[in-house]
Amino acid sequence: MNSKRTVRRVLALIGAALLLAAACGGDDGTAPDQTSVAAPTTTEQPTPLETPSATETPTPAEAPTATETPTPAEAPTATEVPTAVEVAPVQVIGQPLGPIGDSPDSDPAFGQPVPALSGTAIDGSPLEWTPGERPAAIVFLAHWCPACQAEVVELTNWLAEGNNLPEGVDLLSVVTLVDASRDNYPPSKWLADEGWPFPVLVDSADNEVAVAFGQAGTPFWVFAFGDGTLALRGSGRIPPEALAELFDQLLAPGDG
Repeated sequence: MNSKRTVRRVLALIGAALLLAAACGGDDGTAPDQTSVAAPTTTEQPTPLETPSATETPTPAEAPTATETPTPAEAPTATEVPTAVEVAPVQVIGQPLGPIGDSPDSDPAFGQPVPALSGTAIDGSPLEWTPGERPAAIVFLAHWCPACQAEVVELTNWLAEGNNLPEGVDLLSVVTLVDASRDNYPPSKWLADEGWPFPVLVDSADNEVAVAFGQAGTPFWVFAFGDGTLALRGSGRIPPEALAELFDQLLAPGDG
């Protein structure tokens, strides 16, 4: 019978060999140029009035009307450019998953609803993620973690070579455990320089998202079924080909 538990066993078999691989310890804008406004042309000076002949009583000449000073053109509003952020407040909606336990295949949170998230993307724009719309994977990354750095490079390069992950699964990344005193800071520059193509949510200063998802070591992967319940989680690097296989398993039908 092809059920969630069957899918879970396959996920666990793949994950057991991968998620326990290399991981790092868990504790450890310029606005666009404004268009220049052309300076108003100098108003032509009125031609001096001719002096009237002595026999005529001159009609007092109307004083030339003062030329209206042009109202300075309003400088065009600079297009708002989101400012990169490294940490920001975040709302975790739902029950935390709790500690992961001894291994991915005996995770006590298997089948538990995964919390929704509302916060800020790394470019400063709002970002919300709701489980249950379709299968999803979340990867937690720490900028100072060599395993995370290698994971980002490997997956980005694999995609750049023309490979693709299976369609129908969302991949969200979360930058967590941010520390300005550690290597490879800030994470916004790191991921931009690497061309990381996935949405990035920034965790709070207290790492609330990591805590809610039971993060232990980085990179930390969380996989959710299409109904928004937990399929698998664990820490360690996952090669792109194996990640694609895990995506396929998430897309496999299951009846619970």
